[in-house]
Amino acid sequence: MPDRSRVKLWFGLSLLLPIYFGVVSLLRSLSYPYAVQDDVRQHVVWFEQFIDPELFPNDWIAGYFQTISPAGFKAFYYLFAQLGIEPLLLAKILPLVLSVIAGAYCFGIAIELIQIPAGAFLSSVILMQSLWLEDDIVTATPRSFVYPIFLAFLYYLLKRKPLICAGAIALQSVFYPQLALVEVGILTVRLLGWNEGQITASRNRKDYVWWMVSGAIALILLLAFRPNLGAYAPPVSLAEMRVMPEFGVDGRAQFFNPNPFQFWLTGNSGLALSADPPLIWLSLLLPIFYWRKQFGVERIAQIRLLTDILLASLGWFFLAHLLLPKLYVPARFTQHSLRVLMAIAAGIVLTLLLDRARQWQPRKRWQSIALRVSGILLAILLILPQIPSVFIGENAQLIGAVPNLYEFFAQQPKDILIASLSEEINSVPTFSKRSILVGREYVLPYHMGYYREMRQRAIDLLTAQYSSDRQIVKSFVNQYGVDFFVLDRDAFEVDYIDDSDWLEQFGTVTDAAIDQLERGERPILQRSIRQCAALRLRRLIVLNANCVAGEDS
Repeated sequence: MPDRSRVKLWFGLSLLLPIYFGVVSLLRSLSYPYAVQDDVRQHVVWFEQFIDPELFPNDWIAGYFQTISPAGFKAFYYLFAQLGIEPLLLAKILPLVLSVIAGAYCFGIAIELIQIPAGAFLSSVILMQSLWLEDDIVTATPRSFVYPIFLAFLYYLLKRKPLICAGAIALQSVFYPQLALVEVGILTVRLLGWNEGQITASRNRKDYVWWMVSGAIALILLLAFRPNLGAYAPPVSLAEMRVMPEFGVDGRAQFFNPNPFQFWLTGNSGLALSADPPLIWLSLLLPIFYWRKQFGVERIAQIRLLTDILLASLGWFFLAHLLLPKLYVPARFTQHSLRVLMAIAAGIVLTLLLDRARQWQPRKRWQSIALRVSGILLAILLILPQIPSVFIGENAQLIGAVPNLYEFFAQQPKDILIASLSEEINSVPTFSKRSILVGREYVLPYHMGYYREMRQRAIDLLTAQYSSDRQIVKSFVNQYGVDFFVLDRDAFEVDYIDDSDWLEQFGTVTDAAIDQLERGERPILQRSIRQCAALRLRRLIVLNANCVAGEDS
């Protein structure tokens, strides 16, 4: 074991990076009155009901996202809400905390594997860069919790702490169930070994007890906290997925891709490997070093942990494809676990290469130049991801562009309902805490009861917005209880509809709206702007729905 003081030094240095990333992200989100991470709009904003139960009354969208939220994730936000911490504020703070925990455990795993503090530091650095160059840990959604819990599981697995491992599996089961299955899969793979060309089974009775207890915990929790979908059911079937545009190329939940390379490596159907930072791809050299018995990789006592992660992840990945969509999308079983695997492996490879370079004595001038250039390139690759403009741009942080709109709706009664085809409507629940009828960001196709209702709402709204029959508009307003319409200034131009991938999928309804505009017919909403405008902004107009339904133009 390396000197304890050196371990503490490198451990402390490894924590500086997640703190840096987290603080920069937090300060940026707090510096704008209207700032939110993209996925928070879907998964967290509805928890504001924990603070104010009068928000989002009878809201179909809020009910759905609360229903599908993992029990532990929902309970976590509820607990802090009882302490007076608003979910939207907590969502800005959490990435910093979760990132530090993940970084600490990553360092612990790497030091257990290679016993080199600087190498453990490099593994932690590469993982942190990977996490902050994507929009996973920054979301404060269930997938943000994957990393600290999964890394804790791996660390205590190496330390042979079965009770804590079981606790990590229990936590993962109620935060991100797919990774709980991967963790049980890792324990399953570890029951097997490879000796002289043959697969062998563990002879340690405790290993089987550990495996059975952990598996039972995961199974019980997964069944006990399986969401009761109610009116949002049933889950989408494979046959339905094949014909729905949302699962096709460029769809809202793209899955089927005719390009086999993209199908198996990217998106919901593929391994979804992390492309950043570039250093993470050094991990591919580790098996080469191992099989060629270079750099002493084969002598790392617990290196098989990385193989166990790979086999368990791939096992569930292919099973998810086989049972599609019973286990949800296959990428859920690989994108997070393989990112951890690749970061740790890349750190090990980089450590071994640096050690070899340190010992190498260049005999020729070009070799010396190549070594210096490699050192400069490495420094650039290590430093570049820490530049705020680089990683902030990858975090899908959204800045509200229409504060007057958010303030206007925030001043309205809490039970209003707003209808709009504008992209801006997707931010209204977050920034105004008011219900919307439908929004593209919320039309998820995984549960047909929910999806059909949302699709019908969109079709009805599209019909009403471009109808020249006041009775149709009035029926729409009365049916859904709409209080306001929000219109883009160019909503009544043909290109507005033509350029929308979302509206395009509504077929004949979209075509009818285009035909009407091309004939020069002015829709009721357009004719009502002068009398019924409640708010006029540079890009948007808000109409009073009751006025539109009852006024003559």
